[in-house]
Amino acid sequence: MAAAPNGTVRDAVPLLQRLEHAHWVAQGHGPHILYVIFDPNCPYCHALYDELQPHIHPDQLTVRYVPVGYLAPSSFGKAAAILEAKNPLAAMQKNESGFDKTSHHGAIAEILPNAASTNALHSNMGILKATGQKIVPTLIYTRRDNTVKIIKGTPDKTDLPAVLKEIR
Repeated sequence: MAAAPNGTVRDAVPLLQRLEHAHWVAQGHGPHILYVIFDPNCPYCHALYDELQPHIHPDQLTVRYVPVGYLAPSSFGKAAAILEAKNPLAAMQKNESGFDKTSHHGAIAEILPNAASTNALHSNMGILKATGQKIVPTLIYTRRDNTVKIIKGTPDKTDLPAVLKEIR
């Protein structure tokens, strides 16, 4: 996979296939799909989560949150708690609604992961590494021209609407 200077990716089929089969939490039911690789203790991921909320339904957006756990000692257990929850979206929303902006910790309690979530989180981390750098959040989507775009870090609030409009 080679990234072009503007963040588009040539031959992104393997990355997209891995994302489609990754363990993610979906929010929204629109035809425009945005993958967001995040850590439950990431303040920038939390800010992006908040910024995306008003765009999900009006922009017909589906956000597929791909959890990883590496920023803090509790990150892996919190990411596992989200994946293993009876309602993963509700668990993620709990993590974000109670996010402590001072300590940079998500609100969900960490758990001792089972083998399935451990494997899923290692696989998700492999996807993040395949993008070239371990930066969260990382946004990945197919553009209207069928190229794949990777954005490392949180887009500026003023840039986010333009980013969302170019999602196929």
